Amino acid sequence: MQNSMKFFFTSILLLPSLFCPGQALRDINYSYLYDPAERIRFDMIPVRSTSSWTIIYTLQVRDTTIDEVDDYKIEWQGREALSNKDGETLSPTLGEHQKRSDRLTGSIALTMADAPKILVARIVNLSSNRAYFFYTFLEENFPVNNYLVSSGEPLVKTYVPTGQSATLAGSSEHWIVSYYNDNFPAAAPAFSEGQAKVTKGMEADSVYIVTSATPVRIFADGLYLFQKDTLAPEGFALRGENDYPRYTLIRNLPGPLIYICTKQEYDRLENAKGDKKAFDRTVLSMTGDTDRARKLIRNYFRRVELANQYFTSFKEGWKTDRGMIYIVFGLPDEVYKFSDREVWTYDNEAFDITFDFTRASTIFDPDNYVLIRERRYQTTWYEVIDLWRNARF
Repeated sequence: MQNSMKFFFTSILLLPSLFCPGQALRDINYSYLYDPAERIRFDMIPVRSTSSWTIIYTLQVRDTTIDEVDDYKIEWQGREALSNKDGETLSPTLGEHQKRSDRLTGSIALTMADAPKILVARIVNLSSNRAYFFYTFLEENFPVNNYLVSSGEPLVKTYVPTGQSATLAGSSEHWIVSYYNDNFPAAAPAFSEGQAKVTKGMEADSVYIVTSATPVRIFADGLYLFQKDTLAPEGFALRGENDYPRYTLIRNLPGPLIYICTKQEYDRLENAKGDKKAFDRTVLSMTGDTDRARKLIRNYFRRVELANQYFTSFKEGWKTDRGMIYIVFGLPDEVYKFSDREVWTYDNEAFDITFDFTRASTIFDPDNYVLIRERRYQTTWYEVIDLWRNARF
């Protein structure tokens, strides 16, 4: 599923005496959207039908030694624009809910007539009075019109383990599944004048029919697109992935290192083909020191794992533009989000740089973002790569 689909996140510390409803969503620094230290995670996916919206969501508490899901309350609001400083309280129809100590999964429904342009979930920690805001755009042409359910819970991530089975949540109508086994390219460097693009003539490797009564098995790694009609710009997509989002197999490690390797080094890593000794020798030749090599692999692949969690789209998260920048430069100091773009700023001792990502929707991912590449990034890019190769991250 489209985990980031039309979905923005903000977290603000609100004390009762200081709370001011006049908060424009566009003016908030969203850097914590990609911060693994945040106390909760909230995924929200809008699903459009002819006459209504279904919003499926999951509230995940990361550390139950600090708090549990019962410590949080969800309030629903509507806004007409990101510039609005307050919203209208909503009372949507509640769907099925499942609650555990660390997770709440549920759904709400809104008629088309009652749906605002921007649906806001205000989540309050009842013990600390800390409030989080999440919001999603509800647009008439929003392409997602169904979702999958596994083990009684909706799938809200953009990837699922290979071999997992799920069922369609909608009616018993026939759905067409197109499977793509394409090895999508990694993002081009930030200073590159060209960029890796998906081939316009991409063809499915296999196509088959499913219904809501038939379990869908994610049988292999790759991209799955679900549609009622292959000629319609509607449906939803997800990736099947094994050994993911954290890579543990040697054969999966060379790919993400493409951002900090020379071509010769990358070729040697690829040619290792899962041979740990050959892989280790190449990494050691990059760093020149065993301790630095260990530190490089540990820290680098932690960022790869996070990029896969946050940015998986029609291709693996580490291959996307935002995933590449996140891996190389880390968590941004500032993130500002607009309806058509996302702006990341880094301002620290190592580098001072800003990246702009423009929204470029596809049927595989309505919230696909593409980096605006510029030649001026080249010097800083190579300086940061040098820091990585010397294990100074």
